[in-house]
Amino acid sequence: MSLIIRVGMAEYKAARSPATLVTLGLGSCVGVVLYDRVKKIGGLAHVMLPDSRLSSQKDFNPGKFADTAI
Repeated sequence: MSLIIRVGMAEYKAARSPATLVTLGLGSCVGVVLYDRVKKIGGLAHVMLPDSRLSSQKDFNPGKFADTAI
């Protein structure tokens, strides 16, 4: 059985095969997945908002925004 890695809201993670990246409850969020078939490495971002300019500097989380998570 392979390792299952959970990606929470406003998080992004990468893993090498045979690990599996999983996220739940996308709702109005967007899941972005990238995978390199040659190196067998994948990444998953659970993005909440499109643009980091919507953030105040004190609570900045790059995984929350599409322009910084990707």
